Amino acid sequence: MTLRETTKGDAPRSRVRFAVGITLIATSFLVYPAYPFILFLPYSERVKIAVTVTASLLSWVIFSAGIFLAGQEGYDWLKGRRDH
Repeated sequence: MTLRETTKGDAPRSRVRFAVGITLIATSFLVYPAYPFILFLPYSERVKIAVTVTASLLSWVIFSAGIFLAGQEGYDWLKGRRDH
């Protein structure tokens, strides 16, 4: 029996996508605590700026992938968390 032949249709696949999406969203926020440490790196200002911009872009890419994977269910969950 394949995943598509389950009685609930795509429910298991949807759950996995949702869980992975929410995990990616949460992971994307881990870059923010790293910003202060970037200031203390023993590199030039140019390198520090490049690291900061790269970390920020990577965070947004991960966040966007998480939103895509979580779909409408993830959006509703995230919106509900904000209201609490």
